[in-house]
Amino acid sequence: MDFCYNLSMKVDKKFIWDYETKNLNLKNPAVLRWYLARKINFGDYKSLNTKILEKNLADLEIDPTLKSMIKKFYANKRAKTGA
Repeated sequence: MDFCYNLSMKVDKKFIWDYETKNLNLKNPAVLRWYLARKINFGDYKSLNTKILEKNLADLEIDPTLKSMIKKFYANKRAKTGA
């Protein structure tokens, strides 16, 4: 499993009201997946690092239809940019 430890993402407290975010360690793969899934489930994509999301998408516990939609979005984005 290749997690993006070298990429940074700021913890946004807006949708994490029920947890103490002061010591939230996004370098921990389980915490990172939980955080990404939580942000996606609440529709908060604005502060997500797209490289981190794309690399971890397959392992997130989110609605399969939503996961498929996000995968297609990234595939279309790559096709348009030629990346």
